[in-house]
This record gives sequence, structure tokens and C-alpha cells, in this order.
Amino acid sequence: MTVDLDLSPGTRSLWAGKAIPWEHLEEEVALLWKMAADNMRIGQNMSVRTSVLNLVICAPSVARARYASDLLRDLLSTHIARVIILIFEDHPDAPASIATWVTLRSFPVISDLTRHHFEQITALLTGPVVQHSAALLQRLVRPDLPIYLWWLDEPPASGDPLGSLAAISQRLIVDSASFQTPGPTLRLLASLLETYPACAISDLNWGRLTPLRQLVAQFFDGLEYRPYFDGIQRIEIEHAVLGTSATGSPADLPSTGVSAAGVYPQRLQEPARALLMGGWLKERLTWRRVACSASCPGSSESLPPGAYHWCLENEAGQPTRIDIRPRREGEVPPGTICLLRLTSRLADQQALFSISRLAGDSDHVLTSIELEQEQPRQRTLALNEQHQESQLLVDELEITGHDDQFEKILQELASLVT
Repeated sequence: MTVDLDLSPGTRSLWAGKAIPWEHLEEEVALLWKMAADNMRIGQNMSVRTSVLNLVICAPSVARARYASDLLRDLLSTHIARVIILIFEDHPDAPASIATWVTLRSFPVISDLTRHHFEQITALLTGPVVQHSAALLQRLVRPDLPIYLWWLDEPPASGDPLGSLAAISQRLIVDSASFQTPGPTLRLLASLLETYPACAISDLNWGRLTPLRQLVAQFFDGLEYRPYFDGIQRIEIEHAVLGTSATGSPADLPSTGVSAAGVYPQRLQEPARALLMGGWLKERLTWRRVACSASCPGSSESLPPGAYHWCLENEAGQPTRIDIRPRREGEVPPGTICLLRLTSRLADQQALFSISRLAGDSDHVLTSIELEQEQPRQRTLALNEQHQESQLLVDELEITGHDDQFEKILQELASLVT
């Protein structure tokens, strides 16, 4: 990674702050607060200083760190005491070094007379220092306050230095929408949860699924259709991928793309959101996985990238299944769930419950209930998905304990995607 000039030691960056040797950071922070207090007296405005948590952001590049710094101005409702942005340059040829910057972020809350302040420390770690980032972090955080760790992009396959940072954190926040290999990465997160049970784990992508999960629950809220929930036999989930090449071969799908942030690669075949939805439904239905037969598509390696087939059984020992498939779709972001269909049978009556995206409309879905020998019952509904990463992050920062349901599904998926 080439460090841009805005983060060269000895220069001042508007977003990162003033370059200060890391051992003198606290002195500079005290000076900044004194200057803010003087400005408050002169301007007769009220300074709001909060001290609830440390937010640590781990970024793989300067570009991603700058993006996270810009996003912080949308977190005014969150009581952050100190933000620490760690930029990792762990190239094997890079020399061991630490460069740090400090600034006091100040934004108006209601008007310019009432301002919100929090401290931001940016640290660029290179070479072997990266592996000792947890020890450095303990010197940088404000003591006696919980540490919320936000890991931008996909965690490293080795788990380091993520593991040592999770060991001293109260919450680890990731976004599986950036995972190029969700299967192995979800297994890594499940192992971290087992190794460091005091560190809660949450996923911004799980928050994006909330409206869709609510629509699924609404199918079975009424007495008329509630019995069909236990009779579900098959779950089909289709997720969006970019179009194939002229040959139409799934193997020709590109392996990287650009996210909404515009600065990091995003998986285009692997269905992280679809996996989470499938794991949630499996857990709610209390299905058990069983071995697939030789003729079952799940027992072969012929499935295209981004496709999964799981053979399961319900509590009565009846066979059930979950199928996850990619769908060429250029109108919605890759990974978006385009179709969710539940096939149920109650006595001799089959019922289909489905939620599908409308063509050319990313804000609405069509819900449908189809029973044999009856007209389909359909409704067009606003999905009200939360796309802004800042709001999803605010929601996660407000959680003080474990998200037991998500963590249980994370463990379910760890066994399903092996």
C-alpha cells in the first residue's frame, strides 16, 4: 500500500488531525479540550462532551480510513468518547513503524450553539507492528470504557490481528456484505465467538435483513396461515449477482466489484445475506441437517458459485431442503435477496409463500400467498430497507450486550457452510 501525502509524518491532514508522536497523544488531547473550553466561553455556546464508549475502526487502507472518518459525522446520536482509527500496512517488506495523528471532532447538535465533541486518534501501523496492535490499542483507549471494534471489509483468513483485538473488546462489528468468501469468514467469526465469549459479535448485513424477516413473520401472524409454518418443506432463496459474460457461464462472473462506498472490493457470487436468511429460517424451524443422497445436487460439486443446497429434516423426521441460487440482476446491488419462496403442505393442501423484487423497483416487493384451487393473494409493499451504513452502525453501537439470535445463527452457518 502506498501512503498518500495526507498521512505523511510531519504534515497536517484535515480529516486525520495533527501529527503527534504516539507517546504525547494524551498531552495534545488535553490541549485540544482546553482550546474547546476557551472557545465555548468566548462564543457562549454549550460544549457537549460524551464518555460512553471507545469506537475502534480497523481499516485496510488510507482510503477506507478516510471514508470511515467522513462517516463519523453521521453518528452524532451515539455517545462516543474516543474514536481510534487503526490503518494496517502489514506488507512483509514494510518497516516497523507507528505514525499517529490527533484531532477533536466538533459538530453542531441542535444549532451551532450546542456542539458535540469527541476525540479522534488515527494510527498508521506498518510491518511487524501490526501484529502488536492490541498492545498499542490498550495505550490509546480511554480506560474504564467499553471498546467497540468495527472491522472494515473482510477479516483476514488467519484471524490475526483480529483475534488479539477481539480479546480486549466488548463488541466486534463486521459487515458481511464486503466478504468475498463468506463461508470461511463466517466460520472464522464463529470460532472467535467461541474463543472470546466476552466479545459480542454483530453484522451490519443482519440489520439489512430486518424488514425482510418481518415480512416473513407477517405471513404466519394470523390464525389462518399459522399452521402452514410447521408444514414448510422447502425454502428457496435467490440473490442478485452481476450479469454473466457472453458465454453465460457462471464461472465467468467477475470476482470483484465496487461497493457503494466506491473504495473496496465486494463479492459478486457469494450470498452472505442469503446465507443469513437461510440460517435464520433453519433455526426458527428447528431443522436438522442430514446427509444428501448420491443423486442430490448438494452432494456434487456441480453447483455454480454462490449456490448452496442443504438436505435437512424437521422435528417429525420428514425431509426438508434449502436451496440458495444466484440470479443475474443488474438493477439491484449484488447480494440483494431477489426472491424468497417457502413451500408448505398442510394435510393435502400445498401453499406457496413468496417475496419477490419488482423489476426496476428497488424499494418495493411483491408478497404472494398461493393455495391450490384458490386465487393468489398478492400485495405490493415498501420494504423500507436501511441502506445507510451510518444508521446501521448507530443501531449496533446502541446494543450493550450480546445479540443472542444473530450469534446462534452464526454458529448454525459455521456448520452449514463447511
